[in-house]
Amino acid sequence: MDRNVKQSTKKSFFRAAALALVLICCFATSAFAQEILCESATAAGSYKHPLTGVIEDSGGEGSEALGQSMVGNMVDSQALVETAPDGTYYLSLRFHLMSNISETQFSVQMPGETSWNSVSYESTAKGEDSEDMRIAIPGKDAIVRAECMVDAMGRKVIFYITVDQFVPGNAGSFARMNEKPSGTVPNGSTVGLVTGGTGKVVQPPQEQAAEDTTPVVTHAVIGSNVWIMFFVLVFCAQLLACMAFWGIKTWFERMMKQRTNASAGKSMQDTTAEEQDVADDFDADFLDKNWEDDEYAAH
Repeated sequence: MDRNVKQSTKKSFFRAAALALVLICCFATSAFAQEILCESATAAGSYKHPLTGVIEDSGGEGSEALGQSMVGNMVDSQALVETAPDGTYYLSLRFHLMSNISETQFSVQMPGETSWNSVSYESTAKGEDSEDMRIAIPGKDAIVRAECMVDAMGRKVIFYITVDQFVPGNAGSFARMNEKPSGTVPNGSTVGLVTGGTGKVVQPPQEQAAEDTTPVVTHAVIGSNVWIMFFVLVFCAQLLACMAFWGIKTWFERMMKQRTNASAGKSMQDTTAEEQDVADDFDADFLDKNWEDDEYAAH
């Protein structure tokens, strides 16, 4: 009986362990199979709001033609949209005429909204007169509002950007979130250390560029499936630990029970043997006494 119970316990343990391993493999495969989705897009700059037609720039409607020309020359048509596993969108844009631009700020809104949400940006590459910038957007159809200082005009200008025509890939060779930034834009010069959010690019001295060993900080995106896999791993580890403890405890109790039963059986056998010896001695004494009585009576 004990042997059958022991075999059944082993089978249950191995089945549970196999199930736990299957769950771990499924979640691990699902988590690591999901990479950041990369799509090339076409960017369009507009001097007026692309949906409402409102012009916020101080130049007003009288400067619409000049303003639209400037925005068209400044905003590159190539863009990159990256979708993280957790559903967050990131938009990379390329701007020209940056030698005359400073104090850049961005805000975003979805179509139909009236308020704007300010977002910081990360400068990912810089050329001779161009710069790549990455911002977080609420959706692929989001409207981006850009505000920057045009040094030649001595004032800030406001314009808008939208993206569409998404196709897989990275046609504009933008620095991706899960890759080491290239530090350059096509047909541009090399950039030094790029800082995010401030719009400033710090370039180290040329004589120290070859010896610079500063590690480049890249993005680490943790999706929801990774967290799920982590919790599954913890749960499975706890389950296996509990099952191992239960198995050891059951085995120990059985061993103690077997030893107790063996000791009890041995004690019973010893007691029975001792009682048998006493009985044999009693019978021998009784027979000896009867034999002596019979012999005395015969004489």
